[in-house]
Order: sequence, then C-alpha cells, then structure tokens
Amino acid sequence: MNKIIIFFILLCTCLFAKNISNIPINSSSILTPQEKIYLKNLKQLNLCVDPDWMPMDKIKNKNHIGLGADYIKEIEKFLEIKIDLIVTNSWIQTLEYAKDRRCDIIPLVVKTKERSNYLNFTQPYLKLPLVIVTKMNEFFINDIRDVHRPIGIVKGYAFPKELLEKYPNLNVIEVGSVEEGYKRVRNSNLYGFVDTVATAGYLIQKKYFGEMKISAALNYSWQLHMGVRNDMPELIPIFDKALASIKEDKQKEIFNKWIAIKYIEENNYFFMFLSTLAICFIFSTVIYTIIRANKKLNREIKKRKKIENERRRYLKVVDENVLLLNLDTEGRITHASKALCTLSKYKEEELIGKPHHILKHESMNVKVFDNMWNTLKNNQTWKGEVKNIDKEGSIFWVDIVVSPIYDENNKKIGYTSINQDITNKKRLEEISITDELTKLFNKRFFNEVFPKIINAAKRKDDYITFCIFDIDNFKYYNDTYGHLKGDMVLNKVSTYVKSKLSRAEDLCFRLGGEEFGIVIRDHDKTRPEKYINEIREGIEKLNIEHIKNSASSFVTASFGVTSMKAKDIQSIDEIYKKTDENLYKAKAKGKNIVYID
Repeated sequence: MNKIIIFFILLCTCLFAKNISNIPINSSSILTPQEKIYLKNLKQLNLCVDPDWMPMDKIKNKNHIGLGADYIKEIEKFLEIKIDLIVTNSWIQTLEYAKDRRCDIIPLVVKTKERSNYLNFTQPYLKLPLVIVTKMNEFFINDIRDVHRPIGIVKGYAFPKELLEKYPNLNVIEVGSVEEGYKRVRNSNLYGFVDTVATAGYLIQKKYFGEMKISAALNYSWQLHMGVRNDMPELIPIFDKALASIKEDKQKEIFNKWIAIKYIEENNYFFMFLSTLAICFIFSTVIYTIIRANKKLNREIKKRKKIENERRRYLKVVDENVLLLNLDTEGRITHASKALCTLSKYKEEELIGKPHHILKHESMNVKVFDNMWNTLKNNQTWKGEVKNIDKEGSIFWVDIVVSPIYDENNKKIGYTSINQDITNKKRLEEISITDELTKLFNKRFFNEVFPKIINAAKRKDDYITFCIFDIDNFKYYNDTYGHLKGDMVLNKVSTYVKSKLSRAEDLCFRLGGEEFGIVIRDHDKTRPEKYINEIREGIEKLNIEHIKNSASSFVTASFGVTSMKAKDIQSIDEIYKKTDENLYKAKAKGKNIVYID
C-alpha cells in the first residue's frame, strides 16, 4: 500500500502564487513609448545566476539552464533585447558581480536590506516554502527548538533573521553550494540542510532517493524577485510588465519541465496481517514470537504517528499557500484557508457560516452564479473568473474551480473551491482596453466588442443604436483655455456620460481626440433617442464656459445617431459610416443637436 503521494500536489499548488495572464500580450501594446526607446538604446543586458541551484538555476557547460533560464527566455522575447550570461563560480561571486555592475540582472533573488544597496526588485513572482533536509534514518522534527545539531545553508543565501531571533540556539553552518550541503548531510558532517521545497524535492528524486528526506517544513517562505541593478531604475516597470505578460499556460509548461516529483513509501500491511495470523497460530508454544510481534506493532504505531505528523506539516504548508474555500450544500462557508483569509483580509471565524457571496463584488453578473449553481447541482465541476471584494473594500479577482465533495457513503456533503489570484492579469486586461485619460473603453476594445454586441442582439431580435458625438468647437477651446483645461473638459464630459449609462448593455468609448461613441442595445427603438437627447442637454448643463462656442456660451456636443435592427446590419463599416455622416449633418445644422434618420 503506497504512502500519500504528497510532493507533486504540494508543489503544483504553492509554487506559483501569482499567475499573470492567459491572453497573449506583446510589448508593443504594454510598454510606453519612452520604455521602448529606452530598450532600443540599451541594446543588451548582462545576466548573473546562482551556478548550482537546480531546478531553479544552474550553469552547465557555460550555458544557463533551469526554471529561471526559461523565464529569462520569455522575457528576452518580450523585450526584443539580447540578454547575455556572465559565468560565475558561486552565489557569493554572483552577488559580488552585481555589486560591481558586471551584471545587470539576477533572475531569482530574495529581497533583503543589504541587497537593496545595489539592486532594485520586481514584484515577487515565485514563493518557495523552506524545509530542512536530513538523512532517512533521522526522526521527523516536531519542534525546531529541539534541534541543536549543525544545520547548513549556502553562504550568501538570505537565511530568515526572524528564525535566528526566534530560535537563538540554532547552529547554522554556511557551505559553498547546494551540492556541498547535501553531501555533508549524507556524510553526517551536518545534521540537516535548509533548502526550498522545490530544490529539495528535485535533488532527493534525482540524486538522493532513499538516502534523504524532508524532516521539517519551516514556517517561512522565500519570495523570489528579479533583481535589477539600482542605477537603472527604468528597468523595474519594464520587467514587471514582462513578467506579467507570460501566459499561465507557459508558466505551467516551465513548471512541469523542471519540477515533477513523486515520493512513495511502501507500508506492507498484508505482510503484517500474515505475520499476525502466524503469531496467533503458534501463540501457545512460542511466547518469544509474541514479544517480538508486540515490539513490531509498537514500531508500526510510532511509524504511523510520524506519518500523521508529516501529513499535518504538509497540510499546514498547503493551508498557508493555497486559496481554498469549503462550502456546505447550501453555499455557506465551512472552512477558509489561511492564504485565502490573508488575501480577503477576513479572519476565518468571520467567514464561517456566512454565504459564499460575502466576498462577491456587487458588479458581478448574477447569471454567472446561477450558472455555477446549476452546474454544481448536476454534480459537475464549475470553472470561471470571479470579481471579489475584501474586508477593506479593495477588489481582487480569482480564477476558481468548484467541485462537489462526498462522504464515505457517496452522499454529497458540500463543495470545495480552489482559487487562483488573477488580480494582476485583470489589471493588465483593463489597461489594454481602457483609455488612459478618460478611463472609458478605448477604440481597440470598441473594434473587438462591437461585432459581439451586434451578434448577441441578432439572437434576441433587438435594435442596435450607435451614436458618435464630439465636443463642439473643441479646437477653439484648447486655443483659448489651453490643452490642460481641454483634458479636464474631456474628463468631465466622460464622467457625466458614463454616469448616465446605468445598464450593462450600454457602453461608452473614446474613439479618438474629442470624439466618443455610445452603443445601446434595446428591444425599443425610441428609448435610446430620448436617452441620447438627455445626455446632450446634460453636457450643456455642466456649465463649462466656452466663449468661442458658436452653439452656446458653454461646452456642448453634437450627436450623430443610427438605430437599426441588428439583423439588418450588414457590416460594422456600414453602420459606422452612416453614423459618422449623421454627426456631420448635426454639425452643419448648427451644432449642439442630435441628428438621427
């Protein structure tokens, strides 16, 4: 009978704390013009790595391999700039090269106060729990305070000062490399070695299977950043965007390439059963055999206790790193992991017994949750993206997988929800479809979404009302009051129009300059015309002075409108051209009017 296969699950769930994006993003759509010019002038960057830290980083035959190497390849493609490896002999030499500006980037590094003297750091993109590795014959560590024997760590690594302060009796010995640390443990020169769960799992599987094991999970994790020399501050926002551009599928591919660990231990209970029968058979004649069996049973009990303690430690690591929520059949919360409580800023006791939608943002479409519950009631798994709000009112997005859970009698007793924080991904999506000045949707998003709105309206036999409007005599306004005031006008008008669009089906876009577009989907053809006239009047009632406006003494706008049955729209160009012509007719008739034919 196999022991719990634990490492594979643990690493899959907790290594990648921040997944960035599942949509293709390239540098041309994310980087600012200034950032593109900076990279073009830069031409090349130099890279230093830890030469012996598999599966994260390694220099082999003067080539960079490992998880960090694959991330750098993705960044190199995104930035379209050459990144050259500078070969070093140790982690200490890598840090020295960074201080001396002989290298510009370190792909995987923990942020410390000392390193901040010569490095800037990106947002953390990997989180690795720390563990203690020992020989197989050592007991599992119940309390780190009981460890007084020497424990190794690579010289220059950021050993948590909090642990040294909390456990001053720890005997920490520095070694030259990870490989040296493991060899010294195997040769009994060290009791244990501090490493990340990823590297420990990799090396135990590849080199020390059956010789070493993880004996303790430290209550601490390394948050890994990319370190960039601090005299080049322009690179930090560029590298943050580059990391954010790496698709989720690509991150999983990198992970699966370098880390895939199974740790299996045999417990031959069948043999134990046969032995017990044999002992019973000869009970009356062989007392010595009974004594031996009792001793064996005691050893087995101790072994099971060790396994249970190990399981609890791993569950603790999962609880602290995986966004997990359990619900009863009515959708009330029965358990929330520590990681989810940290993200939502609630204590677990504040969530227990509450309906799951306590975290749901009010703007989330109710149909999403109707679909989720219909799927779950059919005993199927539901996947989707949900916009949530934390206890302090901040928004966070999660990609969730919700599945039914059953008891031993196959009766459904609730649901488990595994969540993935995708807030950064959603922020990038918002940046890509939002006009920077007005915060309205941009022309790029208009081109993407307008055909979808028309197709959806065709299925419902609805009308599509498309409106193009622009600020009257806006050039004269800029000439008279200045471009800064002009930007303020665009903001005020945008804010007002957006406030009038109360339905999810009604969208407003900035199409360019002072020109805006409104798309309204409705089964009633007359309502949108009345609606747009109210917007036109409201803009003038903002009472923004405009002495050069021929239509009024205040800022006004002219509107061209086309309303058609969606099924009659032959092409996007057709309705756009017709609406644009109506705008020109509105201008010709004296401005500050709505022209619809």
